Amino acid sequence: MQTRSVLEFVDVEGQPLNALAPRERILKTASDLFYRFSIHSVGIDRIIAESGVAKMTFYKHFPSKASLIATYLRYKSDIWFQMLATSTERTGLSPLERVLAIFDALEEPFRAPSFRGCPFVKGLAEFGPEANSPDVQATIGAYFSGLHEFVASLIEPLALSKPERAVLQILSLFQGAIVIAQSTRDPAIVDANRDAARVLLEDGLISSSEPRVRKVVG
Repeated sequence: MQTRSVLEFVDVEGQPLNALAPRERILKTASDLFYRFSIHSVGIDRIIAESGVAKMTFYKHFPSKASLIATYLRYKSDIWFQMLATSTERTGLSPLERVLAIFDALEEPFRAPSFRGCPFVKGLAEFGPEANSPDVQATIGAYFSGLHEFVASLIEPLALSKPERAVLQILSLFQGAIVIAQSTRDPAIVDANRDAARVLLEDGLISSSEPRVRKVVG
């Protein structure tokens, strides 16, 4: 199973700004501003001012805004994958429950006052095919590819007859839950989409021609 680690980054969101080194102060400030507002609406001067670093220090760590954006998105990606790994790698879960656990990972973020949706969906809206930001686009693409691989690795042990179809269905329910939670502020979407995912997967298990599936799930 593919997992990610936040070891590349300090947990900047869990520490006060003045306790961080300059690079992390910049990243914490940018992460907060980019996520609360939008990437394009937040300028470098504002990030420098609110992080409390000198302009020379900023450019020492991030030669351009694009490099900062890509770093911010990699940081968010590591956070999200670590969150998913923590939820799905709990002991005692059956293969089916392990897939459904990705929805459990969403409950805490959805209830947080700071929740503003998926940073990568927001990134897609700001950096579409016409944008001349290859590093940023590649980082966004890597997240979605990684998420696809992660879900596929969870579904593989179920030995479904149409595993790729199931991956797409689960991804749609997962991302849909994030969008609806952002628009309604109602975390009940987690239970609703988890139940929908269970129905889809159990239907796939019943339809599967592999007799070992029921033994694996049970």
